[in-house]
Amino acid sequence: MSAPTPAMTALEQARALVTRHRFLCAGESLLQKALAQVLTEAGIPFLREVRLGEAGRIDFLLTEAHVGLEVKVDGGLSEVTRQLLRYAEREDVHALLLVTTRSRHDSLPALMLGKPVRVAVLKGGLL
Repeated sequence: MSAPTPAMTALEQARALVTRHRFLCAGESLLQKALAQVLTEAGIPFLREVRLGEAGRIDFLLTEAHVGLEVKVDGGLSEVTRQLLRYAEREDVHALLLVTTRSRHDSLPALMLGKPVRVAVLKGGLL
């Protein structure tokens, strides 16, 4: 068995960090702000609102491992899947984490275009 890649390690660490935190905020914008604070406090370097060419703009990019984080409190599964597939097409994104309040988003595939994808469903949702 091969050793986990830096992207896979960062992906799992970010997912664990997000799922054990209780976010007390209302709406996607405030959730993004709170998530930025959690990442900062954990010492994880990131950029916000990163333009990925024609793929669009991802909410966060963990800069050391090139893990993209997308935050969704709304939207259907097919819409989110299409958005993440666009991000997965990018060579500068090595893994993806969807941070969501929607348990139905948990049915995303574990791989998109060969890149690992994980979902962090925020238990209890938002305020």
